[in-house]
Amino acid sequence: MAPNSFSSYRRAGQFTALLLLINLVNDGFSGRPVGIVHQLLLLPATIAFLFMSRAFLKQQESLRLQSSGWSSGRVMILLVCFQGVTSAGIWYEATHFARMGYHLTSIYRYGVPATLLALTIGLAAAKTPSWKWILVAALMCYCGDMLLAIHEFPLNYLRSDMLPVILWADTNLLHHASPYTTMFVGGRVYDFPYLPGMIVAYLPAVFLHLDLRFMSGACVVASAILIVLATKDKYKIESATLVALFLTCPYLQYRHELYNQPHWLSLVIAFVLMQRRRFLLAALTWGVSMALYQFSWILLPFFLLNGFRRRGWTEVSKLLVASMAGAMVIVGPFLSSASRRIASNTVGQWGLRQHADADPINLSYWITYMIHPDKLLRLQAVMLVGIFLFCLWKRRCTTLADTVRWMVASLTLFILLNVLVDGYFYLMLLVPMLVYVCVDNGWWKDYPEPT
Repeated sequence: MAPNSFSSYRRAGQFTALLLLINLVNDGFSGRPVGIVHQLLLLPATIAFLFMSRAFLKQQESLRLQSSGWSSGRVMILLVCFQGVTSAGIWYEATHFARMGYHLTSIYRYGVPATLLALTIGLAAAKTPSWKWILVAALMCYCGDMLLAIHEFPLNYLRSDMLPVILWADTNLLHHASPYTTMFVGGRVYDFPYLPGMIVAYLPAVFLHLDLRFMSGACVVASAILIVLATKDKYKIESATLVALFLTCPYLQYRHELYNQPHWLSLVIAFVLMQRRRFLLAALTWGVSMALYQFSWILLPFFLLNGFRRRGWTEVSKLLVASMAGAMVIVGPFLSSASRRIASNTVGQWGLRQHADADPINLSYWITYMIHPDKLLRLQAVMLVGIFLFCLWKRRCTTLADTVRWMVASLTLFILLNVLVDGYFYLMLLVPMLVYVCVDNGWWKDYPEPT
């Protein structure tokens, strides 16, 4: 058991509750009504998410004497339920998206889901499963479901255009055309909406003519392994259980066509390097992460503030130069030909709507009754500056745990107020939340400050 195990397990239980809520809401209720009716139905979930997030991010001292019902054994039962829901979701997808080429041959329809469900049931029935078996079983479930999707569920831009757009952009690049040129597919017009890092991340898969989901799946597997390997031996079963919970969550399996898993991996690598006190390498990784996805722009200031707390302005200068170098290695080759396109496609175009395009948990829909969507970015900026100044004034971000805590808090509010809110944003949010549970509970290994 971890020291202060009541509070440690309480934090893990809060993470589990948040994960369950995100799975329940997922993309904002399939077959939902639209507009204000939908948002009213969603409001209780939004309020619950706000209260649960606040409790999750409370400092540890206030929780030390409070017990928790969370345990690795109980989570094993939840893993079985998750895999059962995932199996049902696979059958649902095969039927619902049949017109888009989705199908299940008999062996996949019955054999694979049943085998993976039996695997999780066997794991849950074991009296003392080791952390290795928990992690391996979860990885087998995740990889099995992903391989099933790759084989049976073709990428189709009518179902989800994220990976197809990246595929087209990388194909343009391999044919010496600009990946940011306007693309016309069927009756749709696409301006590539992602940062250059996403082009670079998936370029090897496109070059090798592989399904891009092999790359995204490999990033999830690598992230999971890194989180567990960073954990002290006596706490590995706790971290492996939480990682298994994330890997088997039905919403992650249902959204097999997501594209931002390379960004998740960059976050985990950056946190692990910070934990190992390899701060220059962490800064380079943060730079790469910023080239992959805009959300890392929000997190970098808190990383720099942590550097300031440790060694002052000289350290901040080193980290800032290293992070900018990491970003420019990837973004630099695209700037001369597509800098305006990148700025417009990734940020500018989303402020042209009457209301926020926010179907899952959000606050932005209601706020756009008071301010125009193109002003939301200013509101987000004011909010982030306010949080950063508070951290600066109150001497926050002195430790890795406190730094991750304020990163999670800022990112949570930013997502809630974004002009575009997709359900998978919250899957990404679960990654730093999972890291926060590990570092705040003292589960990760300790490393001395380099001289």
